[in-house]
Amino acid sequence: MSSQPLLTLGLGSEHHVLYQYNLVNAKNHYLALIQTESPYFQPVPAPPTPFTPSFAFHDPTFPDGLDSSWAFLVTRSSNILVFGGGLYSFFQNFEQTCLDTASCQSQVVNIDSFSTVSIYSLSTVATTFQLSVNQAGVINQSGNVNGFASTVTVWSRH
Repeated sequence: MSSQPLLTLGLGSEHHVLYQYNLVNAKNHYLALIQTESPYFQPVPAPPTPFTPSFAFHDPTFPDGLDSSWAFLVTRSSNILVFGGGLYSFFQNFEQTCLDTASCQSQVVNIDSFSTVSIYSLSTVATTFQLSVNQAGVINQSGNVNGFASTVTVWSRH
C-alpha cells in the first residue's frame, strides 16, 4: 500500500501462492514492463493453501474455479498505469498439457469496481480470462491470440 506516487520499471515477481502484485489504496502508480509466473505446483494444492489469508495484509479471496494465484490485483486504488505486462501461467501440477488449450489458469488480473486503472500492452500465456473486474472475467484470451501469448492492446477503467 502506498498513497505516494511510485514509478517502477522492469519488475518481476514469480511463484507466490496468493498473488504476485497486490495494490491496495494505492495512488499515482506507474508500473512498466512487469512480469509474473504462477506457481508450477498449483492447483495441487489450490490457493490459499498452505496459508491463511490475512485481512491485515489485504490478502485476496479465490472464487470458485480460480485455483492459481492472482498475478495482479488492484483494490480501492486510483490513477494506476501499467505500461507493458507479461503475466504467464505455464503449468498445472507441474504438467504443461494445459498449454495446448491455453487453460493453465482461469483468471490472472483482477481490478475492483472502485479503482481507476489503465493498462497498455498486457500479454498473458495460458490464462482463460486476461482481465477480470470484481473477480468476473471480462477479457477472454481467445479473442487476443498473438502467437504464443495473447495480447490486449489497451484497457481502461476510469
